[in-house]
Amino acid sequence: MGMLRSLLLSRDETTTRMITRGFKDLDVELEHCAESDQFLARALETRFDAIVVDDQVEEAHLALAQIVSLANCGKAVRIVLAEHKATMPSIFKTGSQIVLYKPLSSERVRQGLRAVRNLMARERRRGTKRVLAMVPARIGPRHARLSSIPVLLADLSDSGAAIRYEKGDLPVANTLSLEFTLPGTANRIHCIAELVWQDYQGTGGVRFVDMPSVARQQLADWLSESQKPGRKATSAKA
Repeated sequence: MGMLRSLLLSRDETTTRMITRGFKDLDVELEHCAESDQFLARALETRFDAIVVDDQVEEAHLALAQIVSLANCGKAVRIVLAEHKATMPSIFKTGSQIVLYKPLSSERVRQGLRAVRNLMARERRRGTKRVLAMVPARIGPRHARLSSIPVLLADLSDSGAAIRYEKGDLPVANTLSLEFTLPGTANRIHCIAELVWQDYQGTGGVRFVDMPSVARQQLADWLSESQKPGRKATSAKA
C-alpha cells in the first residue's frame, strides 16, 4: 500500500513537534507548512492521506474548505486541531471530518492519531469498519449526571476507548463522567475521562484520567480474559 502521507498547517512549534512525532510513531510521513499559500500549493501538487489544520491559524478553515474540492486530496481524512470550546457544527461545515482536542499532549496525540491512521488506511483501501466489542455506557459533564447521554464503548484498552453515539454532540468539557459495566461482570465502573477526538459520523475517543484502582484492576482482568484465544467480547447491559 505504501507509506501514508499527511500535510499539516500550523505556526506553533510545539503543536508541529507533537503531531510530527505522533505520526512518525505510526509510520505516517508528515509534511509541515506554516503558510496557507504553501499549504494549498502542496495539496495541489501531491496526494495526501490526511490533511491537518491548526485552528490558531486564522485562515485554516478557509484553506481546508478549499482543499475539499481538490482531486489530489478527495479521499484525504480532514482533521482540525481545536479547543474544547469550539462549536462542532461550525467546524464540520468547513469540511473537516475529525477534531483533535487541545491542549495537546503526547498521550492525547498518540491516542487521537492512532484512530486517524486507521481511518486513513481504510479510506485508501476502501474497506469497512470493524468493531470488536460494543459496551453500553453513559457519558456526560462531570457534575451533571442527569445530562449524560448513552454511548457505546468499542476497542477498550486500559487507557481509553473508542466511542459511538447517535444523537447530538458529545459534551466537550475538559473532564467528563463515564460509567459502564463490562460484559460478564456485575460491578459498574465509574471514572473520569476526557474527550480526545471526535468525528462527524458519531465516533470519538476518550482517555481514562481518573479510575479507582479496583475498577482499573477489573478492567485489566477483563481485557486479559477477552484476549485469550477463542474468547469473544460480548455486549453488556447499559
